[in-house]
Amino acid sequence: MRSFSYLSICILVSASLVSCKKYVDPGTPTNLLTVDKVYTDSLSTLGVVLSLYSKWTTNQSNGTPVSYLCQFGAMSADDAYYFNNSQYDPYRTNTLSAGSLGNVVYTFPYQSINTANNAIAGITGSQFSTSYKNQLLGECKFWRAYAYFNLVNYFGGVPLVLGATIATNATLPRSSTDAVYTQIVTDLKDAENLLSTTYPSAEKARVNKYAVSALLARVYLYQKNWTAAEAEATTVISSGSYSLEPNLNNVFIKTSNETIWQMVSNVSAGITGVTAMGINWIPSGTTPAFVLYDTLAKTFEATDQRKVNWTKSLSYNGTTFYYPYKYKIRINSVSGNEYNVMFRLAEQYLIRSEARAMQNNITGAQSDLNMVRSRAGLGNTTAATQAGLLTALEKERWVELFTEMSDRWFNLKRTGRIDAVLSLTKPQWQPFQALYPIPISEITANPYLTQNPGY
Repeated sequence: MRSFSYLSICILVSASLVSCKKYVDPGTPTNLLTVDKVYTDSLSTLGVVLSLYSKWTTNQSNGTPVSYLCQFGAMSADDAYYFNNSQYDPYRTNTLSAGSLGNVVYTFPYQSINTANNAIAGITGSQFSTSYKNQLLGECKFWRAYAYFNLVNYFGGVPLVLGATIATNATLPRSSTDAVYTQIVTDLKDAENLLSTTYPSAEKARVNKYAVSALLARVYLYQKNWTAAEAEATTVISSGSYSLEPNLNNVFIKTSNETIWQMVSNVSAGITGVTAMGINWIPSGTTPAFVLYDTLAKTFEATDQRKVNWTKSLSYNGTTFYYPYKYKIRINSVSGNEYNVMFRLAEQYLIRSEARAMQNNITGAQSDLNMVRSRAGLGNTTAATQAGLLTALEKERWVELFTEMSDRWFNLKRTGRIDAVLSLTKPQWQPFQALYPIPISEITANPYLTQNPGY
C-alpha cells in the first residue's frame, strides 16, 4: 500500500486541471498551476492521471461512482434492490426521470472524459520521456474508453467528446452507438500498444496492458466480434499472471490472484480497506438493507458455493432475504483488506466460452464454462449445443457476476433478452426503459442533444 499511498498524494496536485487557463470556469482560483505548468512538471502530470482513479472511489451523495455502477445496474435489472429506501425505488421499478440521481452515471463519466482529454493534449505536447508519456497516455486512453463504455450501455449513443475545448464540446450532437464503440476500440487498441504488462503501481491499482485486454475482450463480445473477443480473453487467461482463487472468500480481497484491476478506496473520503458496497449493502442491524431479487436467490444450484460464500441471509418478519456478501467489511478499519474489484479472471473465461460457443467450438466453450463452475463446487455443464451453452452461460454469468459493475443490466441488453427476462420479474416493464434518460440539465444546456425515447 505504501507506494500507492505516496502516489495518492499527487492527486492533490490534480486540482490544477480544473484551473487550466483554456478550460477554466470563471470562479476558478488563480493561484494554482496553469495548463502550461502542469504538463512541464512530472509530479503534477501524474497527479492529473491519478485523479482519474481516485474520483471514481470518492464518496458522492452516499456512494461512490464505482458503487453506483454496481447498484444502479443491479436494481435496474434483477440482481438486487434496496429493501427500505424509497430514494432508490425508481431504479427497481425502472421509472427514472430526467432529473434523478441516475444523472451521476452520465455526468461523472463525462468529467473523467474531460480530464482525460485535457491530459492527452497536455502529455502529447510535453517534453517527458517517451516511456513516461506512453504510460500516462495509455492510462488516459483506457479511462476515456471505460467512461464511454459505461455511457453507451446506460444511455445509447452519446456525444463523442474527444477534444479539450469546452465551447466546441458543449454543442455536440449524439453520435451513434456504433460510432461510440468504434472510438472505444480505437482508444483501447492505442492503450494496449502504449502500456506494458507490468503494473505501474502496487496492488494492481492502476491499469496495465492485461487490464486493457480484459476490457477489450468485453467490448468485442458486445460487438459480436467473436474471434477478437476470444483472442483478447486468451491473452489475459494465457498470460500466467492470474488464476482463479480456489477459496471464494478470497476473490474480493486486495491480494486476490484473480483480480486483473482493482481500485483503492479514497482514503481522503474516510474509507480505508473497505468499499462503499460493503458499507451500504451489509445490514447494520436486523432490518435488510440491499437484498437479492428472489429470482436470483433461487437460481443458484443446490451445491453452489457462491450462494454459501457470496450471499448471507436475514430473517425479517418471517421472511428470509438474501443479500450480497462478496464484500464482507462494513466498518472502516486499519486492517481492512478489500478493494473495489473492477476486472477479474472469471469474466474472461465466461467471455471466451461465449465467443467459442458462437463459433461452434462446443468443446472449448464447455471447458471455459467448467472452469468457473468447478471453482464454485459444481460439476461440468450438461449443455452440449450452441443454444444450450448460451442459455447456460446466461445463468452462469448471473450467479458469478451478480452486483458487479452493471454486468447483468448490460448483458441482458446486448443479448436482446432484456424484455423477455425483466417482464417476468417486473410487470410494469416497458422496452424503452432499457436506456436511462439523459439528464434534463444536459438537454437544456445543449440544443443539439436529444432525449431518449419514452422520457
